[in-house]
Amino acid sequence: MMEPKNNDISGFSQTSVSVMNSEKGRQAFPQKPVGLTISVERIDCVLAGVQAQIEHLRRETTNLDLVREQLAGMETKWRGE
Repeated sequence: MMEPKNNDISGFSQTSVSVMNSEKGRQAFPQKPVGLTISVERIDCVLAGVQAQIEHLRRETTNLDLVREQLAGMETKWRGE
């Protein structure tokens, strides 16, 4: 078993530049397109915000329906019906 060196992070050995540049190294560490990742994260954030707004509007609609029902009942009482 290899002992971690002082310059290792959390016991992981550093990968040499030659390994990273080799064909085998590129296969071992696939790179995601940065622009695509950022776009997907932004879309996820926007969707989460839209979903939160929809939930808020649903609660407001429910509250408004309750207020309308109460007002209709009060109007009925005032008219003596």
